[in-house]
Amino acid sequence: MRFKIEMYDEVKQNDVTIYSEEGYDNESLKQLVFSHLKNFDGNVKAFVYDQQNKKKTSAAFFPMETVNYVKALLK
Repeated sequence: MRFKIEMYDEVKQNDVTIYSEEGYDNESLKQLVFSHLKNFDGNVKAFVYDQQNKKKTSAAFFPMETVNYVKALLK
């Protein structure tokens, strides 16, 4: 797989790693994080790594307030 998507928060047990042949831009990365938001607590960071070129292609950061607000809306 060419791309590695890593999403994590301050609790290391909540990490999510996805491998894909398709790249993700910032908007699609944000949507991916929101689809996994129920798994996270605290500040959330997400990165897309291009494993072929060995560099980050996209990143998204969500502060704890945003995570808690969205999780409250989902309940």
